[in-house]
Amino acid sequence: MTNGLQPPAGTTALLFDCDGTLVDTLGLYRECWRQVFGQRGFEMSDAWFTAWAGHSMDPFISAAFPGEAPDVRARIGSDGLNLFRASTHLLEPMEHVVAIARQYAGVIPMAVVSGGPRRAVDETLEAVGIRGLFDIVVTVDDVERGKPEPDAYLLAMERLGVNASTCVAYEDTAIGIASAAAAGIHLVIDVGLHTPTPA
Repeated sequence: MTNGLQPPAGTTALLFDCDGTLVDTLGLYRECWRQVFGQRGFEMSDAWFTAWAGHSMDPFISAAFPGEAPDVRARIGSDGLNLFRASTHLLEPMEHVVAIARQYAGVIPMAVVSGGPRRAVDETLEAVGIRGLFDIVVTVDDVERGKPEPDAYLLAMERLGVNASTCVAYEDTAIGIASAAAAGIHLVIDVGLHTPTPA
């Protein structure tokens, strides 16, 4: 079931996206943003959400409300995050990916590299009991530019003291895959291509 997710021999670090990769957050995020955006007059379709889900928060909200001032976008973001954080008890881990993290915890340095904000990412990992598996967590709050820019991956590798050529990244969106590739990571695994078959 997890063969396609196994890192090759010689891998020096595993770097995991959070939302949609380690934790099944996207359904909950979709409902939270649909509610918050709808209150402000933007009817969010599933297709729109799918297209923008991998982006960091500011471009995500700007795409829905391009004419709004930064302080208004910040309030929208805060409303969406607060609604999400109140519901993290509903989250479930992506077990086929988490199995890899459990297997290599304490064996290979590991990081979470997320385009989400620190509070939401930490609470998401804690909610499903996996925060302790990872040496570091890098979020959009730690860098100047979020995904699809490579900044978060570059910072994670710098903090772990590893070279991009021997790292493996796990992602679930084209935006995230582009971010990891732009950081020089040679092997980026799309976890969506390795989902377990239902029994």
